[in-house]
Amino acid sequence: MNIAGKTISFLMVVILVILLPISILAYDIGRVIFNPPLVKEVLNDIVTESELIPAALQWYSQRRAKQRYASGEAIAWDDEPDVVDLLSFVNIDGWIIIRKQVLPDEILEEWLSVAVDGTYTWLDSDDRVPDVAFDLSAFKQRVKSEHGRNAIQVVFDSLEPCSKEEIADFKSRLAAAPAGEEVLYNLCRFPEPWFEDQVSDYHESLDDLVKNIPDIFGLTEELADTEDTEGVGPEKIKSQLLLIRALMQWSYLIPAVLLLLILALTVRTLKSLGNWWGIPLTIGGALLLILSLAYQAIIITLLTIGPLSEIPSRVRQEAITAIMQLAVRFFQPLMWQSLVVLVLGVALIIVGVAIKPKTLKVGEHADATTSDEK
Repeated sequence: MNIAGKTISFLMVVILVILLPISILAYDIGRVIFNPPLVKEVLNDIVTESELIPAALQWYSQRRAKQRYASGEAIAWDDEPDVVDLLSFVNIDGWIIIRKQVLPDEILEEWLSVAVDGTYTWLDSDDRVPDVAFDLSAFKQRVKSEHGRNAIQVVFDSLEPCSKEEIADFKSRLAAAPAGEEVLYNLCRFPEPWFEDQVSDYHESLDDLVKNIPDIFGLTEELADTEDTEGVGPEKIKSQLLLIRALMQWSYLIPAVLLLLILALTVRTLKSLGNWWGIPLTIGGALLLILSLAYQAIIITLLTIGPLSEIPSRVRQEAITAIMQLAVRFFQPLMWQSLVVLVLGVALIIVGVAIKPKTLKVGEHADATTSDEK
């Protein structure tokens, strides 16, 4: 084999070592994210078994309250529902109770099912946007029932008892207000004779919020509004997802093609097969094995110093737990895949080493030398 052929083969070996782990991992990821039933199962486990939603709600409500007061939005109108600000006082345990009261597992699972089915059906259809519409009627009924009242009670109980100064402030505002004008309670727990009226106000505020929620929320209509924006449109997103799905489904062919090219260019004996196939397969298998053993630490480190670094620790912890539930599905088959590749590579190396080159007798060597000289 000439120098050019060896150089090309060596470059292909280097590319093979790099792309072998990437191709196998891409196939494993595609096997999960483009499998609707499996995606539903993983997402259902995340939203129903973890505390990600309560932690996220606590963080968002507190962040939103700070933004509203910083911008003056919180006092922008007189009839603003107190329940909006009230939510910022709820701790994580309270949000866990509220989530179970107004967002039970069956409602969340239904919404996830609709979203997943609509999205994957859209990928293989000619529709411009996914046909996803969430039925909010069960949620609204749940909020308007005793479950909503229980949730409000949890929020109300999270308030500290009013101080004398806060009660005095409320009394002064009440005395200065024109007749018939509503005066909002301070964000604290009032004693009698205002206790029942304060709780009633919060219930009425919640009812007002629920009235503004539609029975059906059409995600399709929301996405349709992006057609004339400068962002990436739904058609572009679909084409990119279809391309990614195709690449992931057939990614395992990349190392197979490289192996066949190396075979055609360089492999002439079992010994050369051990060198040109065995060594890159062994290295690639070892990299896969390391990845299958260390992926959890790698992912957690990247998330902690990367996209999740700016959120509170409790939310970050729950988000990492949720992401790891998904990552386990990606990396689950990687252990046995790495062992298969590694064992195959080592076996080819052993076979190549065990094959001894043919030796010539002294007379045969002389004859061969004479023939060469002629």
